Amino acid sequence: MRFGRRIALAAAALTAVTGCSSAPEGGAPPAAAPAAAPAGRAEAERVARRFTDAANAGDERAVAATFAADARFDSVGRIYPSRAEIMDRFLVPEVLRAGGRYEITGSRWDGGRYVLDYRFSTRGGARETFFYAFLVRDGLIRDVVGRYR
Repeated sequence: MRFGRRIALAAAALTAVTGCSSAPEGGAPPAAAPAAAPAGRAEAERVARRFTDAANAGDERAVAATFAADARFDSVGRIYPSRAEIMDRFLVPEVLRAGGRYEITGSRWDGGRYVLDYRFSTRGGARETFFYAFLVRDGLIRDVVGRYR
């Protein structure tokens, strides 16, 4: 049975039991409210954008603060298994010290991951297009998969 039909049946049963209706006089009951976004989506979007803003500002501490200590980052098959490795071997030398700039060109949800599409450039003129698929839990990035477009 479809979810909307279940709601309509439940509302009809409640009306029959209580004698109350949420429908305007002579009108149909209001449409069911759209389902709320799954818990954590807004948080994931905020954290991923906070990462992007901190990286664009060149703020190493703020970037590191977006990751859990045991976070994992898969950058096109190069695996960094901890926040320290992510920062020391990848983000600091290849993004922050290079004057990297992330420009968000799109966003979407893929399963439980928030995906940001980026156009990336460095002070030296290098340019790349890729996405990061962020897995965020409890306000921290737990895992990222990065792939070229």
